[in-house]
Amino acid sequence: MQFIDTHIHLQDYKQKCATDIIAAMLGCGVQKLVCVSATEEDWEKVAALAEAHPQQIVPAFGLHPWYLPERSKNWEKGLEEMLQKFPQALVGECGLDKLKNPDKEPQTEVFVKHIEIAKKFRRPLLVHAVKSFVWMEELWNKMPPKFVLHSFGGSAEQAKVALKYGAYFSFSGGLLKSKKTFAALEIIPEDKILLETDGPYQPLVKGEESGIEELPQILKQIAEVKEKDVENLAKRIFQNSLEFIKPW
Repeated sequence: MQFIDTHIHLQDYKQKCATDIIAAMLGCGVQKLVCVSATEEDWEKVAALAEAHPQQIVPAFGLHPWYLPERSKNWEKGLEEMLQKFPQALVGECGLDKLKNPDKEPQTEVFVKHIEIAKKFRRPLLVHAVKSFVWMEELWNKMPPKFVLHSFGGSAEQAKVALKYGAYFSFSGGLLKSKKTFAALEIIPEDKILLETDGPYQPLVKGEESGIEELPQILKQIAEVKEKDVENLAKRIFQNSLEFIKPW
């Protein structure tokens, strides 16, 4: 089986080494890693990994809502420069997190700028949305043609709304546990499903760093919930991933 990890923070690993993870990819059936940034400080680290491993690493540049106070005045210009330098790069991780910060601004303002930049450069958008679907109501019709709700843990009703606007949904081991998530997964079409580890975060085993070796287990869980053949579902999700990561 072939996999693409559509959301991993290689620069954040402490127990493992990014280069070791990259070296182990083919042995795990992993063809590509979407290496995601959260801060401007991450951008150069992600860029270096993408330059050193252009066939394996697809970079993603953005500002995570947790770290907005750290952003520079010129972050938008810097983001656009990274997207110009890396024509294959995605935009993100970006979005809204009401659980971490109940204040709507500047989260919405910064997120909208990411949306606009993604559309300007015709790049897929990686969205972090936690307890913030009420805030999303005014933004759905602004979304680019390709966007994913990463590490989705929402309800079936929330999934139905997002599907109307063309959302993809990626699932990680850490959140693929609740009945609510299973109910959402049941109604999400196979061609809208992606896999991720969110490594080193959201591990299957508490206290460890999540990693690409978990992808087959995440796939198996999804196949069981959807009552699908694992091999066929793996092929479908791999094709979804190839299609999603391409600029449009």
